[in-house]
Amino acid sequence: GRYSVRSFIDEKVYGVSSLESYARVLEAVESDWGQFVLRLKKLRETILNGSRDGMLLNLTGDRSVLDAIMDYAEDFLVNGLPVDLGNPAPPSPDFHSVDHPWIASARADMLQSNPVRDEGIVVSTQVAYVGEGGRLYDVGDTVKGSTSVVSHYLTTGYMWDVIRAKNGAYGAYSQFSRNDGIATLYTYRDPNSPEATLDAFHEGADDILQAASSSLTRNNNAAITTAIIGTIGGLDGSALSAKEAGWTALIRYLHGESVLCRQRWRKEILESSVDDFINYAQRLKSWKTPSVAIVASQSAFDEMERDLSLFKAQ
Repeated sequence: GRYSVRSFIDEKVYGVSSLESYARVLEAVESDWGQFVLRLKKLRETILNGSRDGMLLNLTGDRSVLDAIMDYAEDFLVNGLPVDLGNPAPPSPDFHSVDHPWIASARADMLQSNPVRDEGIVVSTQVAYVGEGGRLYDVGDTVKGSTSVVSHYLTTGYMWDVIRAKNGAYGAYSQFSRNDGIATLYTYRDPNSPEATLDAFHEGADDILQAASSSLTRNNNAAITTAIIGTIGGLDGSALSAKEAGWTALIRYLHGESVLCRQRWRKEILESSVDDFINYAQRLKSWKTPSVAIVASQSAFDEMERDLSLFKAQ
């Protein structure tokens, strides 16, 4: 949650920070139940009295079913929910074109309470969970679909061969967020010292650059073709259930993601070249504001020379 407002809010709701919020909620419940109930009622009123043109009702079904119930669904949102007629809500802005009110306060909170720093979570464990990330693209930079191909290649190639097969981590992955321009390398159930894993992360870009002049160009770029096939497979996945299809459609709508945008991304994946691999590796070698997050035992942190901000999980 340290690089973008979206991930910052996500961490506040689902991450380690949420543990502090849960503790405050528990304290409020135990100390004054009546006051807590009033807060819940106020939350309910705020939702129900919100602008109807800002409400979303996500329905999934066959076209004939949706067409048949659309009038009823609109009537439910407009007339079926209770509303305070004496205090009408202002029209809801189009948040595809203007910032949500949470954005400004979240940005200010990020600067004050969530600077980019190295962090560790102390737990009782014999293995570690090590992650390091950094910015590859600034806001406004053009991000091509080939980035997902190189990230996939890094996961199935170097991360698998060196960090999983050779060094024994149960999982090792490369991830790239096209929305934030952030690359992340991380391990799961890693028996190695966190410092050794971080050193291995830092050699990943060099491995790609070395492969760019050798294995990536052999047999008519067969390695790149394999990475493209794997990326497309992950993009398409298996057939979605009705619930999954509805959720995916909702997220695409909220992101303002069009069919043309997805088609362009797919086309760029299919056109990935050695130059794209080199460009990604060079960005990875010089990524901006890198930071690490580690879950490990106290003894593992004691052996590290790196200065981390530690949080002890209870």
